[in-house]
Amino acid sequence: MNFIYLANINKLSWSVLQDQKKILSHSAQLDIEKFRFDRDKCRNLVGKMLLLYSLQRHEQFQQSYLPVIDYGLYRKPFIHSIEGNFNISHAHDWVACVYSTNGEVGIDIEYVTPINIIDYQNAMTKNEYQIALNDPHFDFFQLWTLKEAIMKAQGQGFYLSPSSFELPFPFRNDAIVEVNHTRWFVYSQSFANEYRLSLASLYPIVRNVQVIPLQLDQFRQ
Repeated sequence: MNFIYLANINKLSWSVLQDQKKILSHSAQLDIEKFRFDRDKCRNLVGKMLLLYSLQRHEQFQQSYLPVIDYGLYRKPFIHSIEGNFNISHAHDWVACVYSTNGEVGIDIEYVTPINIIDYQNAMTKNEYQIALNDPHFDFFQLWTLKEAIMKAQGQGFYLSPSSFELPFPFRNDAIVEVNHTRWFVYSQSFANEYRLSLASLYPIVRNVQVIPLQLDQFRQ
C-alpha cells in the first residue's frame, strides 16, 4: 500500500515552525539552517515532519523524533531501522511524503506554470519531443513528474537521464515503465488546481494508494 501525505505551507512562517527542529538530529538541524531562504527551511522540515507522522502510523514508531536518515550512493534517503520505504517531494506551497509498505517508491510534485516546451527538449526522448510539439493533449508536467518519480524510485536521481527512458502516450495510470531491467508501475494525478503529483512503485498502484491532505496540527509534536 502507498500512503501519500500532503501539507500546505502557504501560511507557515519559519519563526513559528523552527521549534519543530527538535525532531531531527543535531547534524540534520544544522543542514536545514544552511538553506538561505526561510521558505526552503519550511519545506525541508515539513517533509521530515510528514515522514515522522508516517512512521508513527505505519511502523508503530513510538519516538517523537526521527531515526537517523542515511543516503545511498546517489543520495537517495533511507532508514535502516524501518520496514517500509519512503520518499519526499515539495513544490511551491505543497510538501508530500509517500510511505510504501511494498517496496521502493518515488514521488514528485510540481507547480504547473506556462513553459516553452523547446526549453525542455533534453528531458524527453526524440519521440516524446515530437509528441509534445504536435499533440494538443500532451501534458509536460505529467511526463516530467512521472520521470522524476521513476528516477527517485530507481535511486539514481539525475544520475539517470530523463531522456534515457520513454513513457507511454497517451498515459494511463498503472502503466509499466521498464528502466534498467526494473519494471515500475506509475500513477499521476492533478490536485489543488495548479499542481501535478506522480508516483512510481514496484507494485501496482491504482487500487493501492491513499492521498491524505493534512493540517499542520495533525502531525506537529
